[in-house]
Amino acid sequence: MGGVGTHRVFRFADLPLCPALLRDLVSRTVSSCAYFDQHPGPHSWGVTEPLGDLIAERIHREVRRLTTGDDNPTDADDP
Repeated sequence: MGGVGTHRVFRFADLPLCPALLRDLVSRTVSSCAYFDQHPGPHSWGVTEPLGDLIAERIHREVRRLTTGDDNPTDADDP
């Protein structure tokens, strides 16, 4: 970083992507790892996001409720 105050100059390093591929033989899809090369830990497809999974579950539940016309869902885990 160079400069001072509002005249700072930033540089971003380009990191090569991880070359790992996940091949699903049933659906014939290929997913590439979204992390940088030689990253620590598991590849991106092995990492879960609990909040994202919760949001997706609630959306699916709401879609099922709207498509079945059930205004009184029976899911007990709904707050």
